[in-house]
Parts: sequence; structure tokens; C-alpha cells
Amino acid sequence: MLKIGVIGLGDIAQKAYLPVISSRADVEVHLFSKNTSKLAELGQQYRFTNLYSDFETFLSSGLDGAMVHVATEAHGEIVEKLLQHRIPVFVDKPITLNYAASKQLLELAEQNKVWLHVGFNRRYAPVYQKLKELLNPTMIIMQKNRRALPDTVRRFVVEDFIHVVDTLRYLFPYSIEDVIVHGKKQDNMLYHLVVQLVNSQGIAIGIMNRDTGTTEEKVEIMSAAEKRIAYNVADLEIITGKNTTRVGGNDWEPTLQKRGFYAMIDDFLQAVRTTASPQITAQDALRTHEICELIVEKLSN
Repeated sequence: MLKIGVIGLGDIAQKAYLPVISSRADVEVHLFSKNTSKLAELGQQYRFTNLYSDFETFLSSGLDGAMVHVATEAHGEIVEKLLQHRIPVFVDKPITLNYAASKQLLELAEQNKVWLHVGFNRRYAPVYQKLKELLNPTMIIMQKNRRALPDTVRRFVVEDFIHVVDTLRYLFPYSIEDVIVHGKKQDNMLYHLVVQLVNSQGIAIGIMNRDTGTTEEKVEIMSAAEKRIAYNVADLEIITGKNTTRVGGNDWEPTLQKRGFYAMIDDFLQAVRTTASPQITAQDALRTHEICELIVEKLSN
């Protein structure tokens, strides 16, 4: 039985993580929150009995691993304390909003020989794993759009567009030789962004428009043999010549399964249990953060 701490009981924890972790018979969940009413409410809802509002008591409870779901601004301090106590950490993306600070946490994890696992769920989504099966792609285009939601450059890129960067890196089998950036800024806010990851053998294009009329996600991957299109991390089309095959998802399959959360959490727990490397290493995740930092710099010049 693994003792897994969960820190932060906000929207993302309630929607994506507690439903998954609570279903595991091999996990004893320990909840921490300074919001005692929410702590009591969720403890009762999921029948968790190990509840903490004091962080030092939580740290000394014998945890095998911890999952961090607090606001990004609080990641650095909490993750650092966990790593100092040699507790393996799963943290929502991004590690922090700043590449240098994220790199320091990675170095601390390596120094203390514990895992730092970053929550890029799309790598675990079955539909995106089907996209990756296409060999020798010549072009990849990913759109992740939101309705009327511009933001500051750093938050736009590092909080949200980071998913696009990481998914393209996952699907793009070539080294990145150049990063080309175009964006629309107005009154210190970023409205849309187009980034090209360039190699002589192919190109990966990431698009995010947060000034559009709908929320959507679409990925197209093309090779000389065929084209595959994934819609909203769920449905897949495979196109060869004039023939289109629609690979529909299982309507009974939970959304969190389709979006990779079950497989991602299982990967973290397996790494904690066996000390085997998770599918996404911290060094791999850090490269995504590094590219995002480069995009922020290019937009700020």
C-alpha cells in the first residue's frame, strides 16, 4: 500500500485527480489543505481519513510520494520542501512559471535521487499515442484555442501553450533546429500565438488563439503515406488518398481515461513503487519548459 499525499484541493484536483486516485485500492491517500472546510468535505466525500492542515505534520507522515495541485505560483516552495524530504513528486505543469527556477528543482530532485514527474497528460492520451504511430511525419499542426481569454505573455505561454509545445515535442521525431514565433500583443496582453519548430526533415506548428469564438483542440499529423487528425483529445480520423476511416472513442470510456489521466497517474505510482523511470523524465519535461522560456523571450523583444 503506497502512502500518497495530495496537496491542494482546488478545481483541477477535484475534477481530474481525486476521482482517479480514490479509485486505487493500492493507495492510501493523505490530503493536505489549509482550507479546513474543503478538507473535511472532500475527506467525507471520498472517505479519506488522513487529513492535514499543518504542512510539517503532513511531511512527517511517512509519505511514499506526493501530488502537487496548488496554484502554479506556490509550486516552487512546496515542491522544494518535498524534494528536500526525499519524497517523489508529481506536479501539475508547469513546474514553475520560470525556467531557471524549474531547472533548480530538477537539480534538487537529481541530487536527492527522487523522481520529479510533470503532468503532461496528453502524452498518455490514447488518441495522441495513435498519432505518434505514424512514421516519418513531414508536418504536424496543433491548435488549442480558447474563447475570449487573452492573458499576459508568460502566463499564456507557460501555463497553457506549454501543452502545445510538449505535445508537438512528443509527436515530432526530429531535433529542433529553429524556433520561429509570431504573436498578437495588445495592452500587455497576448491574444494569439503561432510557433514553428523547424527541422530540415519536417516542421511542427503550434497555434493558440485565445481570441476566438470557441474552445477546441485539434492535431493533424501528415506523412507521405497518410494523414491523421485527432479532435478534442478523443476522436481520430485516418486519411489515405480518398479514403477516410473514423476511429471513434468508446462512449462509455471515462473522459479522464481518454485524456490520459489514469495512465499518467499509474505511471507515477509505478515509478514510486519500483523506482523505474516514468515515461516522462524530468529532463525531458524541462526541455519543454526551456522552449517555452525561449518563446516568452522572443515575444518580449
